[in-house]
Amino acid sequence: MVFNHFYVSEEFSRFVGGVLGAKLVSNISISMICLYFLSEIGRMLSKNIFQRFYFKEELYMPTTNYLMFSDKTYSQQHKIKIRNKIFSDFRINLSTADEESADEHDARTKIVETMALIRKKLMGNKFLLQHNIEYGAMRNVIGGSVLGILLSIFNLIFFSLVIKINLAYYISIATLGIYFLLVIFSKIIIDFYGNNYAKILFREYLGNSKGSTTNKTV
Repeated sequence: MVFNHFYVSEEFSRFVGGVLGAKLVSNISISMICLYFLSEIGRMLSKNIFQRFYFKEELYMPTTNYLMFSDKTYSQQHKIKIRNKIFSDFRINLSTADEESADEHDARTKIVETMALIRKKLMGNKFLLQHNIEYGAMRNVIGGSVLGILLSIFNLIFFSLVIKINLAYYISIATLGIYFLLVIFSKIIIDFYGNNYAKILFREYLGNSKGSTTNKTV
């Protein structure tokens, strides 16, 4: 936006405006195209770098951690209640505490596979959807911050060495600082929204209970 506003829009408008006489349209069009393109790259970075790095795909996401016996977020009784409902709904037995200790990766993989079924079962739940949107939005902001850092550095160089525009330079310093902070605190941010999502998911899943939860799976 900074580069477009202070440099590209004028140059591009001269070209397009001279041909079509459409300065306003040209400014809006190039801004929208660039923002859409960069937002897609940011989303790709957030999913394939940050989420994969922090959560090892889904193996260490809060939705997985909370059902591990080694995790202390939920009581054993609450975990058993969730596991019993999983067995009732999908006839899936998650790993016992002993099996988890013997093969933690397999225990986590089973939970990940089961979570896909739970999310499908809760599709359309407005509370879960809202928290999913919040988590996805903040995750994408983190991914976009990587691009923001690179573009801010480019702007600093461009508006100090190529074309000197003080306002653009100072704005770029501010955006660089903001994006650096978002990346530095990315783990805290993603964990916060991921934990909120997980807690709502399990709350809504248990609240959606229709069948029996008396099957002992542990």
